[in-house]
Formats: sequence, structure tokens, C-alpha cells
Amino acid sequence: MEWTEQLVDIDKLKFYEKNPRSLSEKDERELRKSLTKFGQCEPIVINEDYTIIGGHQRVRTMRGMGLQTVIVHLPSRMLNEREVEELNIRLNKNSGSWDFDVLANSWDVIDLLDWGFTEDELGLGEEEEKPKKESYGINIKLESKYDVIDLENKLSHIIDGYQGASYKVKM
Repeated sequence: MEWTEQLVDIDKLKFYEKNPRSLSEKDERELRKSLTKFGQCEPIVINEDYTIIGGHQRVRTMRGMGLQTVIVHLPSRMLNEREVEELNIRLNKNSGSWDFDVLANSWDVIDLLDWGFTEDELGLGEEEEKPKKESYGINIKLESKYDVIDLENKLSHIIDGYQGASYKVKM
């Protein structure tokens, strides 16, 4: 299959109804920053009928930025529904993983955070896992609600003497 690159009116593009990707507000802000700084350096992939196969979020963001034209990759023939489904998923799924050692040794953390990484993604700010406190309990069953009320009054005075102790009454 051959692909050609063309400049088309952004309003001609139609969103693919099955596109499974979405964009958070933070991701949209980062995408907008990138598009503002570098322009559209990656073409939108469309079918012959101008349905977007890959690049939905970029088109949505560029429309919001007021852009009138976009660069698209257009196939040499109309793709059938099965091909569109597969290509849509592959364009969004076929990606590698980050080598965090290379990132840590080659880039400044401040830049990586500014360019869209989160502290969690970079493994920063993780709290040490606190050891779980052991807890012990007593389960007491009584025959009448009046006995429960009576015992609760007595328990509240006893429990106050134990640091961190609590009780729960269920009727």
C-alpha cells in the first residue's frame, strides 16, 4: 500500500466513531504546548473518505487552536472497515517502553517533567512503604439491644485507657 502526504482543510476530517482513545485535560495541555512549539510534525492518518484513523486528539486540539489546514497521510485506496479497525489500534498500541536508566542519565528531570512526564512515571516522590500495624479485635455477640447499649457504655470508659483503641457497635 502506498501513502501520500497532502495538506487538507481540517473541517473535511471526520472522527472515526470507534476510536478508543481519549485525552485528559493535562495531556491536552501538553499536546497543545508541543503543537505550539513544534507545529504538526506528524501527519494525521486518514482514509480516502477523510475519516481519521490516527491522530484524533491532535485534530481535536488543532481545531481548538484555530488551525485551518493539517498534513495528512492518505492511502492509495480506500481501506475496508477491518483494515481501519486494525490500523487504528496499531497506531495507538504499537509503541515501545521507556528505558528509565537512559532517561535518568541523559535528560534533566525538570525538563522531563516540563515535557509531560509525571513524577509517578519517573519514580519520584514515592513514599516509603509503611509497615502495616498489626491489630487485634474482639467480636462480642449479645442477645438484646439493651445489653448492647449497656455494654457500650461500659466499653467506652475502658477503651479510653488504651492508646489507638477503638470499637464499633453494630445492631
